[in-house]
Amino acid sequence: MLRLLMLLRQRLGIAMLFIFLPINVPLWKMVFELLDNSLPWGDLQLFFGFLGFFVLGGMLTFTPELKSPFDRGN
Repeated sequence: MLRLLMLLRQRLGIAMLFIFLPINVPLWKMVFELLDNSLPWGDLQLFFGFLGFFVLGGMLTFTPELKSPFDRGN
């Protein structure tokens, strides 16, 4: 079960890396404009927001599985 959650966390992280790639900010702005819904934030705010989510996705993907020091497992 823990292995499945680990894999799910890594897949979510990889998806976040692709979706929130900071170079994609203009793409997402165009998508929202095509849907007649403009984003209320400026370019710099969007860039730093996407950068934050990108870093979070990297942390979800590349951090190792944490083990409790109290486990007496193999």
